[in-house]
Amino acid sequence: MSKKLIAFLLALPASAEIIYATSYNDHTVTSLKLDGSSLTRVSQNLDCGSEPTWLTLDKSKSVLYCLNEGWGGSSSITSYRTSASGTLETLDVLSVLKSPVASTLFANNSKLAVAHYDTSAFTTFSVADPTNLSLLGQQTYQLTAPGTVPERQDAPHLHDAILDPSKKFILVPDLGADLIRVFQVDDGAAAATAVTSIPTIAGSGPRHVAFAKAGRKTFLYSFNELSNTISGYSVTYKRDAAPEFTRLFDVPSGGPGTTVPAGTKAAEIEVSPDQRFVIVSSRGENSLDIPAFDGEGTIKSDPLQVFAVNQQTGALTHVQTAPAGGRNPRGFSLNKAGTKLVSALQDDNRVVVYERDVRTGKLGKVLAHATVGSGPNNGPNYALFDE
Repeated sequence: MSKKLIAFLLALPASAEIIYATSYNDHTVTSLKLDGSSLTRVSQNLDCGSEPTWLTLDKSKSVLYCLNEGWGGSSSITSYRTSASGTLETLDVLSVLKSPVASTLFANNSKLAVAHYDTSAFTTFSVADPTNLSLLGQQTYQLTAPGTVPERQDAPHLHDAILDPSKKFILVPDLGADLIRVFQVDDGAAAATAVTSIPTIAGSGPRHVAFAKAGRKTFLYSFNELSNTISGYSVTYKRDAAPEFTRLFDVPSGGPGTTVPAGTKAAEIEVSPDQRFVIVSSRGENSLDIPAFDGEGTIKSDPLQVFAVNQQTGALTHVQTAPAGGRNPRGFSLNKAGTKLVSALQDDNRVVVYERDVRTGKLGKVLAHATVGSGPNNGPNYALFDE
């Protein structure tokens, strides 16, 4: 290939990317097109019910699943056919137990596991045919007594569902019970089987979890909403048995020796695609001042905290405190290359895309932003790249 041809190819503009964002109180799933420094709305869909929240993408089948928490009515799962343009075609809507808050695909993407916050349940669904969703199994939990933080731990509150690296287990943090529940999944089984649970520090309230692989080693990180801490665990896999989880450390969400203002709540945790960094977001901290997006003065922003993962021990070293782009970054995600982060700012009706340095793990300048949602605190709560 000639040098002139290489230079020409490098000079070509990157193709546009699609980002999906749910608006918790605006009842919409919005499709956005990211093209260089432009982030524009290309479509909106109202078929995910009254409170659209979590999104799970099956890129191999061009199917997107949306959870409707349904606090103001009935809860549901909606399946969509995605398209290169960003337009969503509704395939099916299935009524489910109230307050589904997170989901993950398993069994070669033929099944969907769902955590339910208010109804204290873990459910699984067949999604082999996304036009005909159906319930496979349902497990509901109770507490014998309120937890250490009784106003938030009056009942089990399952808050996330994530498939482990072996694809044989699903982990479900239970904020109300101070547990991370572990389920074994089998491609041929009708539903998941509870096999063990990981006790967490009393009153910590595990919200979301994420795995990191470092060579032959596996680490688990739990972001705890009530204590605003990150707990790290080593994971040891056993033949024909559930993995063993050994707690290694607990650190504040801003790193060792830091504190957060009263009212701060842990939100999201992600591990970078190269497994070398952990990123977390907090809500209600409002600790940073950033330039306003309309060019008029400054606005408050919650932080995104970046940590480097020690590949031998799993320990976290704080790398950066970066702005999330506004208030209440309830959800964020990375693209597969790890070069971009999209942040959903629920209280500011805004989606912001940041550039990210894969080598250092640090977030850089704002690449693009868009208004999503209308009215006070009606903005997006989750955003996801279509890839």
